[in-house]
Amino acid sequence: MKRLLSFVCIATLLAGCATRPNEGPGSGSGADYVPVVQAPTNDPAAYEADVARCRTSAASIPFRASQHDDALFVLDTGVVGAGWMAGIPTLSGVAVVGGLYAFQRAVYTPERRVWYSRQETAMLNCLAQRGYVNQDPSVRVTWVPPGQRSAEAALRVTGVDTYNAEQFAKARRCSVLPMASLVEKGPGYERHSIPCSNGQALAVRCEFGHCRAG
Repeated sequence: MKRLLSFVCIATLLAGCATRPNEGPGSGSGADYVPVVQAPTNDPAAYEADVARCRTSAASIPFRASQHDDALFVLDTGVVGAGWMAGIPTLSGVAVVGGLYAFQRAVYTPERRVWYSRQETAMLNCLAQRGYVNQDPSVRVTWVPPGQRSAEAALRVTGVDTYNAEQFAKARRCSVLPMASLVEKGPGYERHSIPCSNGQALAVRCEFGHCRAG
């Protein structure tokens, strides 16, 4: 049982949860993160309602990770159960189930960290649109108020297909008002980067006016 607990603790530390408080503002991760924000008004009921809406929106971002699925399929089917888990004392199978769960979380740690980050950014973007100001430097906010967009647009590098790249991003629901920046240009093609509302950057490659992700 001690081996199992050690494994769970290692998985938890790898996930980066130990750097945040256990409760209150700044605690939690992903859609369960508790924001640290400066509210536009002193209305606790309105704040709770806004957080609930933004948390629901952030929770809708799916977890995607496929590169380890083959290994986890082997574990889930019990092929390794008799060997790898043989040295762990069991209590009605609890240790085996818990060990597989801990192993799964450890394997998916990098993907899970990205997923949590995307959810947190989506939540803070949602709150920022309602006038809240993020006070937690560990969470990235990519939403820009309309009054600041013209200044950012003047500083970014654009190309022939910048508009086409932005329309492609808008069709993919990257952002309501996508702002593409030219990152690479060559014979017949351009590559743009577009910050999305979910915290990720969408890479778009355009060739003679035809754009695609990549």
